[in-house]
Amino acid sequence: MSKTNKWRILAPENITSKQWLVLAAVGKILGGEPTIQDVARQLSTSHQNVKAIALNLEKRGFLQLKKDPKDRRVTRLAITTQSQALWQAREDVDKSNLVEVFQLLSNEEIRHLKESLFKLMQGADQMSEKIEMKK
Repeated sequence: MSKTNKWRILAPENITSKQWLVLAAVGKILGGEPTIQDVARQLSTSHQNVKAIALNLEKRGFLQLKKDPKDRRVTRLAITTQSQALWQAREDVDKSNLVEVFQLLSNEEIRHLKESLFKLMQGADQMSEKIEMKK
């Protein structure tokens, strides 16, 4: 497989990496029906960027945009059954791809990577809190 094709694992579904990130944030990371702003914060991007991606995914049946019943100014994002079916159909391929990505690392290296990534996430959260406190 060429380098170009290898990193376009969602090309058959015509899903870009940014669209995948939004779907992952809504379906796996945040869960429930997060707001557009929740997803934007999680992905460190703008509300407008997430909304544009979400509208595209809604047209294609992967997401549903809903007005919050308590605050009509707020839009919530929900995964559709079409999106769930896509991820279920890809489960074996995705697991295989992960095994391939990590095959050169020993168990010890994977453990250290996990610990390091956790520490980086803690540092990013602390930095984000400092920025929020300055506002």
